[in-house]
Amino acid sequence: MLGELHIRNFAVIKDMAMHFVPGLNVISGEEGTGKSLLVDALSLLMGSRAPSGLIRSGTKSARIEAIFWPSEMTMGRIKDTLEENGIDPEANGMILISRDFQDGGKSVARVNNRSVPLSLLKQLGRHMVDIHGQMEYLSLLDSANQLNLVDVYGDLSGVRREMRKLVEELRQREKALSSVMSVEKDGYIELLQFQVEEIDRARLEEVNEEELLNERDILRRAEAISGGCLEAYANLYGDDRSVSVLIHRTLTCLRGISSVDSNLVGCKEKLENDLLNIEDTAQELRAYAEKIESSQEKLAELEQRIDALAALKRKYGNTIKEVIAFRDKARAELEALQDRQDRKTKLEAGILELKAEAGKKAEQLSLARRQATGKLVRLVNGELAELGLEWAKFDIVLSRREDRDGVAIAGGKSYACTADGIDRLEFQVATNPGEPMRPMAAIISGGETSRIVLAIKSALKIADPIATLVFDEIDMGVGGRSADSVGRKLATLANFHQVLCITHLPQIACFSDMHFKLVKEIESGRASSRVETVDGQDKVKELAAMLGSERNGNVMVKSAEALVKNAEKWKNGVRELVAA
Repeated sequence: MLGELHIRNFAVIKDMAMHFVPGLNVISGEEGTGKSLLVDALSLLMGSRAPSGLIRSGTKSARIEAIFWPSEMTMGRIKDTLEENGIDPEANGMILISRDFQDGGKSVARVNNRSVPLSLLKQLGRHMVDIHGQMEYLSLLDSANQLNLVDVYGDLSGVRREMRKLVEELRQREKALSSVMSVEKDGYIELLQFQVEEIDRARLEEVNEEELLNERDILRRAEAISGGCLEAYANLYGDDRSVSVLIHRTLTCLRGISSVDSNLVGCKEKLENDLLNIEDTAQELRAYAEKIESSQEKLAELEQRIDALAALKRKYGNTIKEVIAFRDKARAELEALQDRQDRKTKLEAGILELKAEAGKKAEQLSLARRQATGKLVRLVNGELAELGLEWAKFDIVLSRREDRDGVAIAGGKSYACTADGIDRLEFQVATNPGEPMRPMAAIISGGETSRIVLAIKSALKIADPIATLVFDEIDMGVGGRSADSVGRKLATLANFHQVLCITHLPQIACFSDMHFKLVKEIESGRASSRVETVDGQDKVKELAAMLGSERNGNVMVKSAEALVKNAEKWKNGVRELVAA
């Protein structure tokens, strides 16, 4: 619901504040007082582009601000939209929307004092306000919203939720099947098998890479190592000049003199121990030299093995440990995919089962919609007749698109299916006798169109979640009995929605719960508009002025009093019916 509207420096409006009430808010005034500017201001708050010449001459900026209270039916969606855009909803649900315009064309939009793009204003506006007279802000033009309205009108929300749940589950299974099939198609399983087998063949658990590299280096210099060992053996034990021979001679000398001088016994014993170590080392060197083989074949095998390990590390990891980890992960993934055929079969069977169930539910929903649309079409056309538009016709066209990959219904045909079912729905109207039915989006804005919208809104008064309905130009071409019918329809609708109506007709204005009168004044040679709230006798005077000239003032006042009395009696009767 629109709570307050504050406008400053907007065309002829210098500074104007309006406080609206639930029910029917009527706005009247002579030509040029700026009544339609109020609709333009609301449109700007709903995200429309600012026209040139918006700012009041002599000023450099303009501001439009409004407070909204969303309906219970739309509160959840509006809250989600705010949170998705990083805006904290007010605890009491209030939404403050403002736009500031600067001389030069710049403007800033804000929601709850946070700067936002115009696209967010449009998104919020679709849930809060319908402006009839500016068709781009009319929710009835949206085919998705038309479908929602029919489903709410037909009390089909429960069946539709079941339909949505089935389709969501069906899409999940189709996505899973597509994933399984893409794996098979792309040869991913074969790739995993190759990787696991390639790494397994290398027997990496048996590999000590450091030992392999050391063995390769030894084989590369086998002859030099063998020759060096034999030369060292010869120096230690090989001939008369070897170390062992020299130590033997030294020991012979020391044994002779140590028997006389006990101080030399220690030296003798050290040399005896050294001789044993030298002889043992010499034998080890000789044995090692004899053991080393200069095998080019074995060296080639080692080189090939080391190259193979290097190739694996280039492909699967920087170390042997990382390569093994890659193999283990690939093997686990491969094992998980080995049952793909079984899973594919199960998924395909589940999809067929879900499609069959979705087809039955879609057909049930479609049949229920056809019943609901039939009732709604008759109701709307009845409303049109009551509004004096007997020649206008309303219809709802339901269609389907055949799709062999869709869901099948009784009779064997398959149709494209979404979470909303198999139906495409379109509101169509004919605005003049003999004209063909056309989509609502193709109709031209104007008074007749507003009455057509009023008829549809009246029929959908409970189903429509939009809290605030704005009617401009609804009295164009209307007079007498038709005007009274329009007023009664607006008053009835106002029990379910907040209604704002700009009118020149007292037969409509008399039904108001709040009546605003716009007055143009001249100050210092400049025109400006101000707003007055008229009630009681002031309201009667305004209705009398709307009825005719001042010459028949008393007659007009009595007629205005009768209008107000009859309107109040009608509204009280409607309220009692609604309460019951």
